[in-house]
Amino acid sequence: MYAERRRRNRQNESFERIRGIVPSALKMDKITLLGETVEYIKSLKQRLKQLEEINMALSSSGQDAGSFKCEDIKVIPSRTHSPTQDMTQATPEDEDTLKIEVVRNDCSQEDTAIDIFTCLRDLELTVTHASVSTNVYRIHATIKVKMPKQSSNDQFAVCSEIEEALRRCLR
Repeated sequence: MYAERRRRNRQNESFERIRGIVPSALKMDKITLLGETVEYIKSLKQRLKQLEEINMALSSSGQDAGSFKCEDIKVIPSRTHSPTQDMTQATPEDEDTLKIEVVRNDCSQEDTAIDIFTCLRDLELTVTHASVSTNVYRIHATIKVKMPKQSSNDQFAVCSEIEEALRRCLR
């Protein structure tokens, strides 16, 4: 009886760890959780394959990642879902880099991604890194940009300006 209780406790702890890793696994029964975990692992494998292909293409062409244009971005939906509040946030990462994070629910992912990058281009910001993940429910973009050279404002003021511009753009 004690061994069975320990086994159940270990099993429940393992399911809790899975809930902490899989974005869509908030409160669901164990069978559904396992199914969502399988789908999440499949989407991660697919994303890894895509990134490896992009890396190989860049390596073989000698093209640097900074030469991509907005039309080079392809939005690939995944099946994971994490109910997150809409958010637009810009924060200083170091003295030359700002980190921008945008989360939007119930939106057209392709249009939203294009709107985000168009807004950043209009603000004359240089994107150094971008990560965009989508699913049928939301888009989550994490973007790093260079601090504008011509800006005399401090980083926090620039971050506020970026946040306001993105909010206006994404209404």
